[in-house]
Amino acid sequence: MLDSGERFHLAIQEMQHGSPEKAIEHLKSCLEEEPENAKALYLLGALHAQIGMYERSIEEMAQAIEIDGTLSIARFQLGLLHFTSGNNSEAENAWGGLDSLGDTNPLYLFKRGLLHTLEEEYKSCIDDLEKGIALNTDNEALSNDMRKMIIAARKALNEAKADSLPTDGDSIHAKKTSSLSAYTQDND
Repeated sequence: MLDSGERFHLAIQEMQHGSPEKAIEHLKSCLEEEPENAKALYLLGALHAQIGMYERSIEEMAQAIEIDGTLSIARFQLGLLHFTSGNNSEAENAWGGLDSLGDTNPLYLFKRGLLHTLEEEYKSCIDDLEKGIALNTDNEALSNDMRKMIIAARKALNEAKADSLPTDGDSIHAKKTSSLSAYTQDND
């Protein structure tokens, strides 16, 4: 019979080999034995997000943070789930705990960069996300997600510049549409 530590490590192996269903089984078994295992709850939440079960993912990541408030990656991912769902105040609330990390931490820079988009500060968004990617040596998948956000921010920046150009002597007062919304529908 496997103990919770073995099940946790087997879950990580299954995640790396593209078997989310087996990883979920191992994490659930781990949590039966150790229900206060914040890392297992976080990974279970990440897997549920991966398979599109966002509400369950949000619940599990919030529980993980309640158990271990220092689990910064869970806090960031919870905020990201809220952000990509359009729940900006919930995202800001979840990300508030990252402020103490400072601007040499990629999670803090990613959070700050994404929040710049709410004020349509796309240049600042791009700058922070690029700095965060340069500092992020632990999580290439997260850096790839932030690269997608940079692409969307550049598109939004270009649209904002185009909207400000005069046409036939008049300023364009086109409705501002954020290209970042495309990211929320295609969040891999």
